[in-house]
Formats: sequence, C-alpha cells, structure tokens
Amino acid sequence: MDSLLPSLPALLVLAALSEGPAHGYQIAQRVGERSGDVLDLKEGTLYPRLYQLERAGLVRAAWQVESGRRVRVYELTESGSAALERDRAEWRRRVQAADKVLSAVRQSAGRRPRLGDL
Repeated sequence: MDSLLPSLPALLVLAALSEGPAHGYQIAQRVGERSGDVLDLKEGTLYPRLYQLERAGLVRAAWQVESGRRVRVYELTESGSAALERDRAEWRRRVQAADKVLSAVRQSAGRRPRLGDL
C-alpha cells in the first residue's frame, strides 16, 4: 500500500453503499447520519470518488428516474464488497497503530527529553 491509510472518502462511500444502492445525495446523507454529522462528504470530494470507484469496478451506476428527476444511482459490486472488507480491516489496523504512537506522545508529554539527554 502506497499511502499511509486507505482513502477515507472512498472507504466511506463503499460503506454507505453496503447498505444498498443510492444516489450521491443519499450517500452523503448516510455518511453524515452514521457519523453523527461529524463527517460531511462535499460534492467536490464525493463525485470524483464515485467516478474513481466506478472506473475501478468497485461500484456500478445507472440512470433512474426518481420523483420525476433523472438521478445516477450507484451500487456496490462484488469487487467493491471485497475491497470494503479489506480496506476496512487495513484502516482499523493503521488507525490503532497511529493511536499507539499518539498515546505514547501524550503519556510522555511532561517529560520530553532534550537533545543533550540523548
């Protein structure tokens, strides 16, 4: 893996679609609701991720008519489900590792060594 963590926006999109097909606004709503409105997928983040995931074969999309409007509805593919599980596990592993480092820094904050002490 090239990056420190799997792409969080992509992971959130895949997780939202694991609940069932949805159009962009519904995906953003699911992420916001599930995160207690802490996470907000803006259009400038959401749609490039959806297109990237579609090109990678992790989601598929089709135009549908809802309430008289054409909307693009996205659905998780089998490959997308597998990627979600793999990336979710990797995300948790790396976040736990980072938390260990951050916790160690917090615990030793009052007694930081100086260069001369090393």
